[in-house]
Amino acid sequence: MIVIARILIVAFALTVTGCATIRESVPPETTIGSMKSLSISEDLPSSDFFPGHSAVAQGTRYVVVQADGGNILLGPIFGAINISANTRKMAEKYRGSLLSIDPMPIAREAMARGGVLPSETRASFVAKPFVFVQHCYDDRFRLSLVFHVENTDQSPSWIGRYTYHLPTTYAASQFAQLSEGQIQNYRTELTLGATILTRLMQRDLSGELPATGKLVDFGSLHLLGHKMGGLGIYTMPEELYFAKSQLIEETDSHVTMRVKGVMNTAAVFGGMGFGVHYIHRKLVHTLKPVKTE
Repeated sequence: MIVIARILIVAFALTVTGCATIRESVPPETTIGSMKSLSISEDLPSSDFFPGHSAVAQGTRYVVVQADGGNILLGPIFGAINISANTRKMAEKYRGSLLSIDPMPIAREAMARGGVLPSETRASFVAKPFVFVQHCYDDRFRLSLVFHVENTDQSPSWIGRYTYHLPTTYAASQFAQLSEGQIQNYRTELTLGATILTRLMQRDLSGELPATGKLVDFGSLHLLGHKMGGLGIYTMPEELYFAKSQLIEETDSHVTMRVKGVMNTAAVFGGMGFGVHYIHRKLVHTLKPVKTE
C-alpha cells in the first residue's frame, strides 16, 4: 500500500509540474557595489510564477494557497481541479479579512525609503510585491510577504524572489473576523517585513548578498504546511524539508536561506520554496547540516 501511494504521489507531481526545470536561487550577473536601477511595479507576477491550484483573491495582492479538496482516489487531474475550486472559494470567503489591507502602499513606502524608483520609471529590474496566504493542515493561516523581481534588460531572463515570513499565525475559525489589535499587529509585521526585504533585495542585486552558503536541509510550515500522501498514508509537514538548501546568513534569532524550486508546482510539492527567505528560527522545524563525503 505504501508503494502504491508513493507511485500515485509521483504521478500527481509529474502532472502538475510537467517538464518544468528546477530554478536555482542565484543573484543576477552584476559587479559588487554597482546595483542596476530598480523600480516597483503595480502589476502582479504572471500566474506562471504562482503555485499550482493557488488563487488570487479578486482585487487584491493576496495569493491563497491550500491543499484541501484533493483526493488521491480522484486521480491527479480531477483531484487537482477539486483543490483549485476549493482554493478559489476560500480566496473569496476571506477577501474581507486581512486580505482587505493592501500591502502595496506599505511596500512602496519601504522601497522609497531605500531609494527604489517609482512604478512609472524605466529600470533594469522591477519588483512586484504580493502576500502568500497559506491555509495549513493544522487549520491555521500563515502569511508571507514576497518581493518578486524580474530583469527587464538582460538575456537570458533572471528572476529573484525575496520572502519575509510573518511570525503571527491565525486560526481559520477567527480569520474572517480579527480584532483591531490583531489587524494592527499584522500591519506592524508587514511594515517590518517590507523594510527587511527591501534591503535584502538591494544587497542581492548589487552582489553583496552571499550567492552560496552552508548546505542544510531546511523545513518550515510557512513554506510547506500540508500533509503529503493519500489513502490514509501521510507524511506530516513537520517531516518535510527542502534538501540541500543554502544557509547564507544567520543571527541568534533569524536565518536567511537560498532555496531552489519550481514556482508553479503545487504547494505540497514545494511551490512556495524558490528564492531567498528571511525567517525567524522559531518558525523553522528543520535546519540540519548536510553531510558531505
